[in-house]
Amino acid sequence: MAKIIGIDLGTTNSEAGYMEAGTPKIIPSAEGSAYGGKMFPSVVAFTKDGILVGEPAKRQAVLNPEKTVMQIKRKMGTDQPAPGDEGRGQDRGP
Repeated sequence: MAKIIGIDLGTTNSEAGYMEAGTPKIIPSAEGSAYGGKMFPSVVAFTKDGILVGEPAKRQAVLNPEKTVMQIKRKMGTDQPAPGDEGRGQDRGP
């Protein structure tokens, strides 16, 4: 049976989990963050080598600000563009 992932997208931190045998299971963070290894920063970065999520994305944000997405929940439903929207012609406003 396929598993369905659930994501708690927080403004600062996020968490992901799935159901197994009727019990929710939290997916541990690969970085083992200070929050018991469960939560990870709500940051995504697009680099020449691929996509980074969580702590690695947060650490490189100073060097790659235009391709790093942070605090995206604050921009959802607004006219503020997010990194990666340039040239797509998509209306992301309300």
